[in-house]
Amino acid sequence: MVKPSKRNILILLVLAVLILGGCTRLESLKVKYGFKNTDFEYLKSQEISKIIIQSTRDKGFRFIVTDKSTISGLYESLSTAKKVEEIISHEPDYVFEIHDMDGEVRYYNYVAGVSDQEQANFYNEEGSYAVTDRIDNNLIQNLYSIRKPKFFQEIYYGSFIDLIKRVKEEYNGKSIGIKFYDDVETLKYQLSRDIETFREEALKEGAVVLSHGETADVVLEVNTQGYTTIVYKAVVNLKVTAEHEAKKYYILGNYVNDLEGWETIISDAEPEEF
Repeated sequence: MVKPSKRNILILLVLAVLILGGCTRLESLKVKYGFKNTDFEYLKSQEISKIIIQSTRDKGFRFIVTDKSTISGLYESLSTAKKVEEIISHEPDYVFEIHDMDGEVRYYNYVAGVSDQEQANFYNEEGSYAVTDRIDNNLIQNLYSIRKPKFFQEIYYGSFIDLIKRVKEEYNGKSIGIKFYDDVETLKYQLSRDIETFREEALKEGAVVLSHGETADVVLEVNTQGYTTIVYKAVVNLKVTAEHEAKKYYILGNYVNDLEGWETIISDAEPEEF
């Protein structure tokens, strides 16, 4: 016997309500069959004063939401989130603080851009939920600086992969580690999902992403120098600790157009346009 999908179940529920009538009944059926949870009904209250969203990597990247329609949109996303037991292993990207008029604050960790319905990416000690990408698309990304480079992940992590390939040829047989946790200009754009994807790609090239306290034979320290929506500049300091060797690589990216994407220069001499 073929098991009905959740989509088919929802269609049947809607048809049943149309036949039987009643929005209240539809809402109760959604809760019963897991299409809705009631844990965030408090967001519909006028007693919610503000929501503060704090980046876990960039303490200076913090914004406050007081607009009722925006809070309502957040409610729609959270109330349709699936309750799950397993919490995703990625480090949280943001902490949500939900404040009410009486001074009570509810805290939630959030891993951005993850839509795996079997692992929670919005959670605290009281509950864990698999939330779709709508929070990123409709709330967080809209509040980013308009100076964020287009297709940031492509120019940022993509140029590092190209650099790793080059360094691996020059320092054959040595372990290579890349460090960008101190790259203060881009911390607010670094997301756990993207870091983990890059980590996997770097490993394929024989390099590791360094965390605090970790090292390698050859260390690449990323220092973003500046950016606009279509230009990205960085200096990467290479250090070979055992040999007291140090040198610099310059990364210059220019966004050509949506068809051709980024044109990137990686050089050990400073480019004229840098």
